[in-house]
Amino acid sequence: MSRPITMELLELYEGVKGELERIPDRGSIDPGTWELLDELVLDLHLIAHGYATESYEHHVERRLKEVCMNEAVIARLRTLNL
Repeated sequence: MSRPITMELLELYEGVKGELERIPDRGSIDPGTWELLDELVLDLHLIAHGYATESYEHHVERRLKEVCMNEAVIARLRTLNL
């Protein structure tokens, strides 16, 4: 199981524009969590641009609640500036 997505991870992710390779010391980053974050960013992009069905939107909402530390993290994830 991946670690929960935290505010700190979102800040790091945004700082490197989602490119894990740009982080010199990746030892403390769980690759599974980073991959999950990538997937969620893509899912939210698809939803925002109308490319997802309503049922998929509900699936993503459930997933966000399962893997994010709290509602503040979910709100921040929705506003990532990449």
